[in-house]
Amino acid sequence: KQWYQRRVRGSAITSLVPYRVSAKQVLLGVGDDFGTLHILEVPWSLRQPSPNEVANMASYFDRECSRIDYYKDREANRPSKGAGPSEPAIPMALETDEEEEERLKKSFNSYLTMEKDFLVKLGLRRDDDPVALVH
Repeated sequence: KQWYQRRVRGSAITSLVPYRVSAKQVLLGVGDDFGTLHILEVPWSLRQPSPNEVANMASYFDRECSRIDYYKDREANRPSKGAGPSEPAIPMALETDEEEEERLKKSFNSYLTMEKDFLVKLGLRRDDDPVALVH
């Protein structure tokens, strides 16, 4: 639940000073590049640690460090692209312009048929309406 909204300006923050007013209130003074002082009240959820917060954060950092080490080891053990016997590349048969055009027409006609079936199922088109296929 949002309890505070503040517009963000393009000026850099130059100083942060926390100030404890009482056991139940902490203020934060924020100075920016324009010389403006903003005084904000720190909410309870940010000044009171949650249960096991330190242990949870330590566990998080340990997991992230081990994940980074794993990926470094994995990258180091990965064979390079130039190493080892390379298999000869199988040349792909190039299709002529006519073959490509015929393949694209078949694909588009299939799409038009599928679209018609979909519109019929939605009740937006009758089943006996013709489909304008590309020839």
